[in-house]
Amino acid sequence: MKLSFLTGNISDVEKAARFGFDGIELQATAFGKPAVADLDKDAIAQARHLAEKHGVGFNALAYYELGGGHFESPAAITKAYERVFDAAEALGVRVIASMSGFDINRDWNSNIQLFADRFGPIAEKAEQRGLQIALENWMSVHGRLPFRPVNLGGSPDTWDAMFKVVPSKALGLEFDPSHLYWQGIDHIRALLEYRDRVYHVHAKDTEMLPERRYRGGVNGDYFRFRVPGYGEINWHQFIAALDEIGYTDDVAIEHEDPVYWNEKFDEGLERGWQTLHPLIHPHAGK
Repeated sequence: MKLSFLTGNISDVEKAARFGFDGIELQATAFGKPAVADLDKDAIAQARHLAEKHGVGFNALAYYELGGGHFESPAAITKAYERVFDAAEALGVRVIASMSGFDINRDWNSNIQLFADRFGPIAEKAEQRGLQIALENWMSVHGRLPFRPVNLGGSPDTWDAMFKVVPSKALGLEFDPSHLYWQGIDHIRALLEYRDRVYHVHAKDTEMLPERRYRGGVNGDYFRFRVPGYGEINWHQFIAALDEIGYTDDVAIEHEDPVYWNEKFDEGLERGWQTLHPLIHPHAGK
């Protein structure tokens, strides 16, 4: 396995090397706007040179724009993904982390059909190019009423529906245990059961807030995300489960910890590294 962190900044390649990460998961928008035009080839070449200089890799390329409700035409979305695919190939990356999106003006069945309309053609293009799309299992359903999801993929039932309408093996999961933990879903069981569809992993911890659960119930902000090791997820167990399923790809810290934010952001990354690096690379330094 490799250890990285998610960033939208190309210059974080140097930070990854300095902190001891194997690489980064880079936002494709670091090179431009895929929905508008081809990405900047000179910037892509510069990024690859920087990675080679510092001896770290681009472990995944991220394109999460559908999670914000962007785009209308499936054809336009396919074109945007093809531009991201071009960048991935130029960087030597085979996994594109992504989101499925959700239209709040449609019902559940209509959103599943929307997913099929969007990702059927995208998956076909990915298959042709030998690439994998890892859809994050995030839906953002919490907070005061009325709340609405902004992304599909929050639970096993949803994954089954998605993979039924688009059965292509080019589509899989960006598996993030934090989004399952706060729902009360057994993330280890889910990892083992969907092992064949886990194409990328996000490492983010979850801290439950019982007082907020008491005051607001399921409509309250009764949890918060933390860097690995500072919430309630057992990372020894989780990394061992990744070993058990034979996962050898990237584990990327997605740093959304409010305690280690702003001027303490890098400290949060280092603390996450201190938790995960010994588990992913147990023989390092020996």
